[in-house]
Amino acid sequence: MKVKRGQKRRPRMEMIPLMDITFNLLSFFVYISLFMVLQRGVPIKLPKADTAETARYEAITVSIDAQGNIFLEGRPVPRAELTRAIVDEFHSTKRESVVLRADGGASYQVVVEALDSIRMAGIAKVSLEAEPRGAP
Repeated sequence: MKVKRGQKRRPRMEMIPLMDITFNLLSFFVYISLFMVLQRGVPIKLPKADTAETARYEAITVSIDAQGNIFLEGRPVPRAELTRAIVDEFHSTKRESVVLRADGGASYQVVVEALDSIRMAGIAKVSLEAEPRGAP
């Protein structure tokens, strides 16, 4: 379209490219948020299992490292106080399940004691976390 001299043209703001950029940003954030998993534990080397799958619910996290140290939501907890700490966490967060993350080198006795403490806290829904066999 030709513009004659003396005729002023108002600048236009094209909305379609802005909408495309906005949609791409929204899609990116939605896609990333679907694959983010909230880890409240300590870094441990989980055992591998063929049937491991990702949990899609909020739970209290109890972690056991290779030395047998126990962590509740990333905070170290003495074994004797684990039951009370789980009860306190349950009442403060209202999460009714526990995910037990134990290092592959952790003592079986420590894992059983942690399971016993979780059951004594009155929580019946307990999951053991493992990595899928093909995971790095």
